[in-house]
Amino acid sequence: MIIESLEGGYDKNFTYIIGCEKSRQAAVIDAAVGAEQIISAASDLDLHIKYLIITHTHHDHYAWAEALLKKLRDITLITYSDALQGIGEKKHRMVDDGDTMYLGSEELKFLHTPGHYPDSICIVTNGAVFTGDTLFIGRTGRTTSPKSDPRKLYHSVKEKILSLPDETVIYPGHNYGYKPYNTLSDERENNEFLQAESADEFEEIMEEYENSRMVET
Repeated sequence: MIIESLEGGYDKNFTYIIGCEKSRQAAVIDAAVGAEQIISAASDLDLHIKYLIITHTHHDHYAWAEALLKKLRDITLITYSDALQGIGEKKHRMVDDGDTMYLGSEELKFLHTPGHYPDSICIVTNGAVFTGDTLFIGRTGRTTSPKSDPRKLYHSVKEKILSLPDETVIYPGHNYGYKPYNTLSDERENNEFLQAESADEFEEIMEEYENSRMVET
């Protein structure tokens, strides 16, 4: 599988272009950088963009979605919720937990991972998981917005992401860590947030993290 990352957007956002080497079909994961930049990068890789997948509907992750959809023909928008229904006036497919689809010969599996936001999804394919704001390198996503829920995030991470094979590579939605991506085994060993053994303990870790941010500022 081809994986190309583009960094920019609101706050060190990642947009990913993933492609099938045989069919040259591609999917964009989060339209956080400019539409022209995405199209140019796909062209350089000789890839044809078939899908635009949005990991969750915080604006920084779909900021360029409408522009991208307007520029490309025969592209399908994929989300968990209907919050972006009608954007770009293109085909829209909503997925549920456990749904699969194919990008050429590559299978994509969608995991519903609420907690950071109710409509958060992760995409699993070919030894990689694209986690949006559910999981970063070194920590999880935050749960400070009105629709966040730390206990749901704990269960999403514990039951959906930590059940993946250790060699799975995590590709997060922002470049917040000491490296842009990492293996699940390394994160399991070194990420304090993943070591919580209960939702209560996870909430305590999250609270300590937010308190430390307030001290820093």
